[in-house]
Amino acid sequence: MNANMQDMKDVVYSSRVRLARNVRGLPFPHRLHGEEEIYKMMQKVKEACDKVVATDFYQMRGFDPIEAQVLVEKHLVSPQLTQECPYGVAFVSKDETISVMLNEEDHIRQQCIVEGMGLDRAYESLSQIDREIAKTLPIAYSPEWGYLTACPTNLGAAMRASAMVFLPALTMTGVINSFIRKYQENGITTRGVYGEGSQAEGYLYQISNQAAIGMSEREILDRMNLVVSKLVEAERIARQNIAKHEGIKLKDKIMRAYGTMLYAYKMSSQELMELSALVKLGVCLQYLDCDLSKLNRLIVESQPATLCKLTGKNLNVAERDVARASIVRKKLN
Repeated sequence: MNANMQDMKDVVYSSRVRLARNVRGLPFPHRLHGEEEIYKMMQKVKEACDKVVATDFYQMRGFDPIEAQVLVEKHLVSPQLTQECPYGVAFVSKDETISVMLNEEDHIRQQCIVEGMGLDRAYESLSQIDREIAKTLPIAYSPEWGYLTACPTNLGAAMRASAMVFLPALTMTGVINSFIRKYQENGITTRGVYGEGSQAEGYLYQISNQAAIGMSEREILDRMNLVVSKLVEAERIARQNIAKHEGIKLKDKIMRAYGTMLYAYKMSSQELMELSALVKLGVCLQYLDCDLSKLNRLIVESQPATLCKLTGKNLNVAERDVARASIVRKKLN
C-alpha cells in the first residue's frame, strides 16, 4: 500500500473485509440441527483461530443482552447473531480487530476491521485464519460457482470489502446522492453505520462491493481501493469549497458544536453523532486541534449498551444521556 492510501484517516474511518464459508455436507444454519455436529464445527474453528490469534469466546444462547449489544455496537458481531441464532457463537481477537461468527447466515463468517484505509491489511490478516479453517474443515466450494453461501449474492469469492467513510461536505452539498446512484449502477452499495437499513448518522457511510461472482479477491480489493480513493479526493475538494463559500457561518457552527460537547450536561446518541461530525470536520479544516481517533472512539464508547457496561448500571434513557455527556466532557477536557 502506498503512502497516499495510508494517509486517509480524515475521510476513511475504518476498513473491513468479511469472508463467508460453509461446511460441505452440512445444511445451512437456518436448517441446521444437532448439537454434536455444531459442537464439532465450533471446536475445529477454535483450533484454527488459536493457531493465528488469541480470542475470547462468546456463546449467544443465554448471553447477557447488554454484553451482546456491546459487541454489536463495536461491529464485532451482527445484530442477527445475537437475536435470531440459537446456535450462534463468536470468537473475537483480544485487540478486537478480528471476529469469527458461527451459525449466523452462513456456518462461518470471518471479518477483520482495521482503523483507516487498510483493505489489503485486513484481507491479509483474515487470510491466515481462513487457510487454517480450510485445513480443519471441508469447505463447500464449486469450480463453477465458487464458495457456496446461503445467500446467492455472496457466491463466488464470498467476500465483502467495505470502508466506513466520513463524508460531511459531499452530504451537505447534496452531491453524495449522485455518487450513490453511480456506484449502485456499478455494483457498489452504500449503507449507514450499522449496515443494511440503517441511516448514515454523523455523515458516516459504509461503502462495499455487492455480488462477488466472477471476481477474484484481488479484483474486489482493487476495485474498492479505487472507489474509496476517488471518494476521498471528491470529499476533500468539497470540504475546501464549503469552507471557501460558507466561511464564518460554517466555522461558527463548528465552534458552537465543540462548545456544546465540552460543556453539555446531557446528550443523546443522535446529538453526539451530529456534534462530533461537525467537530471532526473542524479538525479536518484545521479550525480545531483535536485527535480524530479520540473523537471516533467516543462514538463507540457512548453507545447505549457500552455506557451501561462502563458505568456498571442498567441505565434508562435519561441517565444514559447524562452519563454520555460526562464521558464526552472528560475525554475532551
